[in-house]
Amino acid sequence: MPVTFHHISLRVTDLAQARAFYEGILGFGVDQDFPGRKLRFRLDGTGTRLVVRPPLPGTPEGDRFSERRIGLDHVAFGTSRDGVLAMTRRLREAGVPADLHDDEGYAVLTFRDPDNIQWEYFQDQSSHRTL
Repeated sequence: MPVTFHHISLRVTDLAQARAFYEGILGFGVDQDFPGRKLRFRLDGTGTRLVVRPPLPGTPEGDRFSERRIGLDHVAFGTSRDGVLAMTRRLREAGVPADLHDDEGYAVLTFRDPDNIQWEYFQDQSSHRTL
């Protein structure tokens, strides 16, 4: 049976800060806003959504994401080489640390959101060309 990712849901420390990052810097469009409860972003050109929610009660104060725990390691988007380069410029202009490198002939951009979650923009196979 064919399936797609419907949504990815993340816990974040601050919804307003997450909105400023995902909408303001990455350019995702908000299609649901339940103040204080959740924001949902639609990823252009896909049926996939990103949902961000505040921490659950009992979350330790100052908690941050770490890929050194069992669970999520990072989230990666596939795009063209030009898409990777455009996002690199966008992040750097916004002052977000971003690492662009060539991983076996594919452009890969890595960066972190305000909660330390690692994201990648990865040059997909259909647009393979070295940097």
